[in-house]
Amino acid sequence: MKSLWKPVLFASALFLVVFLAACAAQTPAPEPTGAAQAQAEGVALVKGKQVQEYYLDSCSGCHAPDRRGATGPALLPGRLTEKDAYYFDVIKEGKPGTIMPPWKTQLSDAEITSLVAFIRSEAAASASEWTEKDIWGSLTVITAEDKLPSEPVKPMNLDNLMLVTERENQGIAVINGDTHELLGTIPASYRAHGYSFHPTQERWAYNMGRDGWVFKIDLYSLKPVRKIRIGLDARALAISDDGKYLIAGNYMPASLVILNADTLELVMYYSTHTTDNEGKEIDSRVATIMDTAPDLVGPYFLVALKEAGQVWRIDWSKPDFPLVKLEKVGHILHDGFLSLDNRTFYLAAQTDNWMAAIDVDSMKLIKNIETGVIPHPGSGAAWEADGHSYAATTHAGEGKVTIWDTDTNEIAAAVETSGAGLFLRVQENSPYVWADSVFSKEPNKITVIEKTAPFQVVKVISEGKRTLHPEFTADGKFVYIADWDGDIVRVYNAETFEKVAEITGIHTPTGIFNSHRRAETIGH
Repeated sequence: MKSLWKPVLFASALFLVVFLAACAAQTPAPEPTGAAQAQAEGVALVKGKQVQEYYLDSCSGCHAPDRRGATGPALLPGRLTEKDAYYFDVIKEGKPGTIMPPWKTQLSDAEITSLVAFIRSEAAASASEWTEKDIWGSLTVITAEDKLPSEPVKPMNLDNLMLVTERENQGIAVINGDTHELLGTIPASYRAHGYSFHPTQERWAYNMGRDGWVFKIDLYSLKPVRKIRIGLDARALAISDDGKYLIAGNYMPASLVILNADTLELVMYYSTHTTDNEGKEIDSRVATIMDTAPDLVGPYFLVALKEAGQVWRIDWSKPDFPLVKLEKVGHILHDGFLSLDNRTFYLAAQTDNWMAAIDVDSMKLIKNIETGVIPHPGSGAAWEADGHSYAATTHAGEGKVTIWDTDTNEIAAAVETSGAGLFLRVQENSPYVWADSVFSKEPNKITVIEKTAPFQVVKVISEGKRTLHPEFTADGKFVYIADWDGDIVRVYNAETFEKVAEITGIHTPTGIFNSHRRAETIGH
């Protein structure tokens, strides 16, 4: 019997192999998706993204989504007159004296070569579309609110949480500012950028990624609750003082939305297709958005349009959201912040090298304060000291913090720092201003400056690899510093400058935002 079964089994096995081979030949392989599809089609990838997507995320802020240029030069084939090796070196090593940083710690040589090839290619004629229908269709409930806990799941001070952008990790690290303990990571989207905290309900926070996804976040459980995509490339986010409305702005497409803060449903949509300072019709990116306090100046959102050089004031207290426009504010508008009394909006006009001072009530330009090369105040710094009210900005084009008197709008001091920077911060209980120098030749220096005249530098902290975005704890006793390339957040005593903690387990930390910002008057 055994001798009869052997040939039968062999024949059966042979038939099965032939049959499976035939099926394989007739059944198409599953279509690759995402990065796999791009790779299969020979499309260049940078950090796992198609090269044009990486450009949009990392380069378009300075060079514009359509590569026509803004604070950085245009990257169009007709303008690129040097050989490829020149542009390869600029991307890899940066360009001293400009805001172009070195990317050698982020990108491989092959990825830089792909970027050079991309900027040599023909640019798209217009920005990609993302319509109101697309916005509505993207609204997603992630976690049902009736399933959320009734109190925080971990010991935490909800007025002293540090939310840290994990730039390349699609997450937000959450740290207990009382104990400097890492509590967990909230899933988010690409390069979490805008943060807002509900002004009356401590459990809710809001975040927007640069890819346009807006999240409602439950701080009790450290989970996202809802999300909606407002565009394809986005930057600015704010919440009204009554907690009813979110406002968010896009780079691409040129648009602005108002959302219901509870449900994230779309309430109002604005196109930011308008005219620039010279009267040319353009699509303008939204540069920054502020919310003003009704008891100080009015129930307003302030919106800066980057290329248009316009500021829009929207009254969120009225059903039709009436809008007032101020034109010809400056060229390439960027970050801004409010004076402590909310009556003046200070806004960077980066290619003009000034901070525009705008009267919020009358919507008139008061003065252009010529502070230095490419002002970049981040979320701003405004304080009172010795009977004076001051404000300050860092500069992306030179190592300088410029301080001015907000009563007169006259410059009070220009303080030299270690190099060009992006962010500075003050706190009412601390006597110092902290500023980074993230664009300097040695991008790991933090300058600490006295709040009072003559505004002396009292300390330069040199530690880490690429350090940025100082943020105070709610009581002003400690300052957190992100080390982008070091994957560390360091904590310093705000009075003695001694390091008190190093928080690891955080991937590419950049922006740090304390939940106490909900109580700030300089915009949130």
